[in-house]
Amino acid sequence: MKTNFLGYEDKKNQKLCILCWIAYASTYICRLNYSAVMPELEKLNVFPESQIAAISSAFFICYGLGQIVSGMLGDRISPRYMIFGGLAVSSISNIAIFMVNSFFPFITLWAINGAVQSMVWTPILRTAGDYFSPYEREKFGIHIASTVPLGTLASYGVSLLTLLVLPWKYVFLVCGIISLSASVYWFMGTKNIITESGKTKLSENEAKTPTLSYKKMIGLMASSGVFILTISIVIQGTLKDSVTQWIPTFFSQQFSTGTGTSLALTMILPIINVTGAYFARFANKYLRNELKTSMLFFAIAAAFLAILNFFGNNIILSLICMAGVTNCMFAINVMIITMVPLHFSRYGCVSTVGGILNAVAYIGCGALNMVAGSILEKSGSSWSALFIMWLSLAVIAVVVTGIAVLPWNKFLKKEA
Repeated sequence: MKTNFLGYEDKKNQKLCILCWIAYASTYICRLNYSAVMPELEKLNVFPESQIAAISSAFFICYGLGQIVSGMLGDRISPRYMIFGGLAVSSISNIAIFMVNSFFPFITLWAINGAVQSMVWTPILRTAGDYFSPYEREKFGIHIASTVPLGTLASYGVSLLTLLVLPWKYVFLVCGIISLSASVYWFMGTKNIITESGKTKLSENEAKTPTLSYKKMIGLMASSGVFILTISIVIQGTLKDSVTQWIPTFFSQQFSTGTGTSLALTMILPIINVTGAYFARFANKYLRNELKTSMLFFAIAAAFLAILNFFGNNIILSLICMAGVTNCMFAINVMIITMVPLHFSRYGCVSTVGGILNAVAYIGCGALNMVAGSILEKSGSSWSALFIMWLSLAVIAVVVTGIAVLPWNKFLKKEA
């Protein structure tokens, strides 16, 4: 099979991969910029810790709930319009935050940001299922996974540079303008690639499969072990996004670093996390089961959290452990959030399944993030209590994922 340098069979598919990559990476620029300014909000007493956590949770919960709706719409509406709409409104919400001065409009705009960003991921999954061959989908899964650490790095980088010369509000203005440019680039770039009607352009080797009824789809998810897996997905979402959100604040409080130093230290993590997708691919090549691979990485993350709990007063060791935890979560993200839904493409419900799984991850993360804020506020910013909670969650995920391995293995054998 002749492929180009990214591993795709023709230039249009390669361009589509790049467009999807830019679109999804830009959502992180307008998502983690809030995490970047959290230490400033606390230091300047803009909001108390409970309200800072509530704003973060509003995004996660609205993003999660929106994933369910977007997942169902994503199997029926052209991805070109859904992704453009989500990116454009997200950008406008960020720009609007630049102009607000109180808690209620801030949390409202950030909740809207979460809801509209949910319109991006599931149409991207649907695009992969419709336009790429099975061989290309595996490549795409690895490529799109790199948007998470690199988008994180871009968000923290832009935020840091802005904070060095301007007040914290300008972070949202600058990130909003960058994301708005990405939305226009997506819309113009996909004009001659994605069909206006949203109809599929499947590989000649694949027959189009009618979309399953919701009843049959739920039955398929139950028999494959995906419903059991939702507990692990909640934990993965929490350990990926909640940990990432609190890292700058942790360094600022625990080691009295300034906001700039905290962000600079945090930016080391996404550089390391780029390797997570490739570690996952390497491990899955031998384990040949996404859930077995995920169980392995949950266990490794638990070990890092145990070390962090006992040696969290050392800045270098803390950074290594947090990098280890987030790296493992990015590896699991590739397996569970990207690769698992793509196995449902032959049933015509990849977007819906992807939306449900992502919804579970973010709603759970939003709820547990509020618990994290409450723990820190009530314990006088005692990070040990929070680390114990994260460690307990990782151990639970190892057990639950192990239970789901057998039904998932049976599902894979049927697929073959």
